[in-house]
Amino acid sequence: MLYNKPLLRLFVFLLLITLGIPGYIYLTQSAAKLGTQGFLDALAVYSFIIAAYLLILVAEVGDSHYLRAMGGLGTLVGCIVGIRFIFILDAPHLEPGPMSIAFVAFILGMAFALVYLALIVGRLIYDKIQATKMAAVHDERGPAPIRPVEEAMASRPESAAPKVEEEPVSAEPAAGAEPALVGVAGAYLGQRFPLKQGDNFIGRAEGDIVFSEDKQVSRRHCVVTRTDASLKVRDLDSTNGTFVGGQRITESEVVPGDLISIGAGTYKVV
Repeated sequence: MLYNKPLLRLFVFLLLITLGIPGYIYLTQSAAKLGTQGFLDALAVYSFIIAAYLLILVAEVGDSHYLRAMGGLGTLVGCIVGIRFIFILDAPHLEPGPMSIAFVAFILGMAFALVYLALIVGRLIYDKIQATKMAAVHDERGPAPIRPVEEAMASRPESAAPKVEEEPVSAEPAAGAEPALVGVAGAYLGQRFPLKQGDNFIGRAEGDIVFSEDKQVSRRHCVVTRTDASLKVRDLDSTNGTFVGGQRITESEVVPGDLISIGAGTYKVV
């Protein structure tokens, strides 16, 4: 799917340039030709576009697809409305040369806003489809039986052995046992992954827990944070997402018994 954070941030930068140039030209021309009141009127027209772009910046900092969608839609609507006020009503009273440059940049900005919005809406639809599929898989198969590590490892090559405790796994933690993730489906069925205090990064190529055999796991997929009071799992903008109880999450608190889906595998919190 055509989507990633660097691409989104490229469009955010392109919007800054293509909407910043006409904004500067329009405001300075209005001040020079129409005086203070003209500048204030122009600022009122352009303020909606500015506010929508600021919302996009907030969304990028907060990493929220819904805020991105609102900011992209607001920017696009502001541009459509701006064409009438800026280039139909006001442009005839301003210098034609600079306003021609402003018009070209403004149209490019509209195009970038449209593509940005399409990427975000496409991602939201994709996430919804994936969440529905994962929920259906959970409903269909239910929790898988847990096998001892020795049985799960019997058919696996030595070189592929992950970082796990070499001991039988129980479905329930022993009294005072360290919290852990236990594979209940997928390539790591029956294996136990202890969760240390603090952050436990999970990924295919790097992290405290490495799922090198699961190609659906991102290089840095998610992180499970353990404190004295709670366990929280947070997705690290992975390609295929992190699911708790069949629902795709950005961040969620988990408790013993919860099922976390990471890539093609499912793991029980114990």
